[in-house]
Amino acid sequence: MAKCEKCGARKRRRTRSCPRCRSESADRAETAVEAAELAAELGLLGWIGRGLMTVVRLVLRTIG
Repeated sequence: MAKCEKCGARKRRRTRSCPRCRSESADRAETAVEAAELAAELGLLGWIGRGLMTVVRLVLRTIG
């Protein structure tokens, strides 16, 4: 049996995380999805896109 690199628990396969670590990463993924949905509802993605385009335009003006 192999040991998990994160928590040191025993696991069957060498390449995968143990079940405990996998469930923790799934919780983090859920939280990220919820945050993205909230940002979309509030319209923050549009503001972020406008800000990035402004920065790109400024960089292009200074280069050209």
